[in-house]
Amino acid sequence: MENNELKIMLKDNKLKATKTRLEIYNYLKSNYTHPSIFDIYKDVKKKLPGISYTTIYNVVNLLVEKGEVKQLSTFENKKRYDGNTSDHIHLICLKCGKIEDVSLDLVEIKNSVKDHGWEIKETALNIYGLCNKCKKKN
Repeated sequence: MENNELKIMLKDNKLKATKTRLEIYNYLKSNYTHPSIFDIYKDVKKKLPGISYTTIYNVVNLLVEKGEVKQLSTFENKKRYDGNTSDHIHLICLKCGKIEDVSLDLVEIKNSVKDHGWEIKETALNIYGLCNKCKKKN
């Protein structure tokens, strides 16, 4: 979603397209590290020094609620956020917590689920293992 589309979505939901909301949205759409709220706060604070942790938390949760950002729960019980809302797989390192996106065709999996009579509302697939860096350390 471009900034203009985000502005329309916010307006349709009777919300203002504030500089803060746009900055957090743009940060998440351009960041592929799957940051936590604290990571987002730390980085966005560089551009918006007066921003509070609570504001970041509230804006990110609004974006999740509206489907503009995905929330991930990892093995470390730490919520992480993904601006990539397309169907994809997450590779999650059990040692360092790194999360990497892998784009694969999930049509076959979705069709199999539908064959079982399920209606798919959201797709999230996580694969846990060791990243190359951690694998080499072992």
